[in-house]
Amino acid sequence: MNYRFKRSSRFLTAIFFSFRCLLALAQQPVTALPDSLPNPDSLSDEAVGMWARRLSAHAQSFGARFENQAGDATAAVERAGETLKMAQLDSLTSKSSLDSLSDIVKRAKKVEKDALKRQKQAAKTVEFAGKVETMDAKSQRKNLNKCYKQVRELYLELYPPPPVERPVAEIIGSVGVVAPDTLHPTPPQGVPEKEAEQPVVDRKKSKEKAIPKLKAYDPDEDVMLHPPQRPCSLAVNTRDEFSGETYRETQREEIFRFTNELMKKYLAPDQPHITCEAALSTGGTVISLHLTFSIRDNNARKTFGSLSRNSVVILKFIDGTTFTASNLRNDDGTLDPAGQVFRYRGQYAIDPGILKKLRKTELDKIRVSWSTGYEDYEVQNIDLLMRQAKCLFD
Repeated sequence: MNYRFKRSSRFLTAIFFSFRCLLALAQQPVTALPDSLPNPDSLSDEAVGMWARRLSAHAQSFGARFENQAGDATAAVERAGETLKMAQLDSLTSKSSLDSLSDIVKRAKKVEKDALKRQKQAAKTVEFAGKVETMDAKSQRKNLNKCYKQVRELYLELYPPPPVERPVAEIIGSVGVVAPDTLHPTPPQGVPEKEAEQPVVDRKKSKEKAIPKLKAYDPDEDVMLHPPQRPCSLAVNTRDEFSGETYRETQREEIFRFTNELMKKYLAPDQPHITCEAALSTGGTVISLHLTFSIRDNNARKTFGSLSRNSVVILKFIDGTTFTASNLRNDDGTLDPAGQVFRYRGQYAIDPGILKKLRKTELDKIRVSWSTGYEDYEVQNIDLLMRQAKCLFD
């Protein structure tokens, strides 16, 4: 029994990760480019050569940044296209999800087009700055201002200056400000004061001047680039009074769900055939992966059999590496009180050498050996074991 199936991706999550790839990461350079260039005619030949080398180094650094941005934009287009293609192949995908993914692909292509254009322009500047660096002192002095201007354009493209704050007086104008010598004397008591003439205010002009100031974009505060870490949630955290060892186990979370083509005819769209929840535990030197399978099938025991002791699961990571873990217990499955779902629980021993891989690499697939055969399941919650491993060992 070896079913092959399509990935049931969580498309809202896919939208999130695709969109984050469209944003460029802006960092301040280690050595900022000077705001101005000294007059080349006032510099010695040695100083002119130093400036030519400095501008060439800046140009190469900026060019590398533009090249990285172009590469990231191209990769984002490929990932967004793959996500859209997978969504289109899944008949359960809603139209709103497809529209959102299509919009992401369009924006990704526009970002890529702009990034490639900037990369091409930067490459020309890098080439010219390199030529200036190898010129003789006389030619360097002649071309230094032109070289600085081109490198400066790249710099401002990468690191635009913050918006200049306008003075309050410039924003509100002179409306409402009264000079001391224009104040009228206090009228005698009982004599009605003549109403002061109100100045005519150009409301359209005032509205234009009172444009609100927008906060500059800061990539470090962008939650799409730097999503907040989810809290570490433990289901068990106890200490053995005799051995002194601490046993800790994370909360179970769904790691994948799957419905084969035959069962789709009998189950509602919101009722998957198989769901699997995963949790990691540690006690002393023993590390275990707990998998709980919920199978919506009255014939589960006939179809799947049991999870026998010493049966294995094979974990395949997105980089292609695989690790095998053995089951420490036997489970023939139990039927829930409603008589609709069979549950199987497996406890698989994890070698400590796998921890480094678990903490740094996302999971791609899981092969489960049942007593009647094996099945391969594609993982949707690919970073679940990463988060749980960090929760237990960081």
